[in-house]
Amino acid sequence: MPRLLASDDLLAQLADLPDWRLEDDRLVRAVERPDFAAGLALVVAVGEEAEAMNHHPDVDLRSTRVRFALWTHVANGVTQYDVELAHRIDDLL
Repeated sequence: MPRLLASDDLLAQLADLPDWRLEDDRLVRAVERPDFAAGLALVVAVGEEAEAMNHHPDVDLRSTRVRFALWTHVANGVTQYDVELAHRIDDLL
């Protein structure tokens, strides 16, 4: 099972993810896209990355706004998998 990141480790890694925040023991980021189709395309692209990692985010798509929440269910918190997926999402943006 993946291990939870210690608070200090997580805060240090968040320095490289300035658009992400901790919310309810999850890494969270919301982005605006120009239209619904662009938001949906982003969700599909993130889904492909998530499948490749076998690590799946919670996604909420509402009109032009996409919200990602990352946490490792089996560890009940944020692990290195979540940090890696956050970086991959940032790369897609």
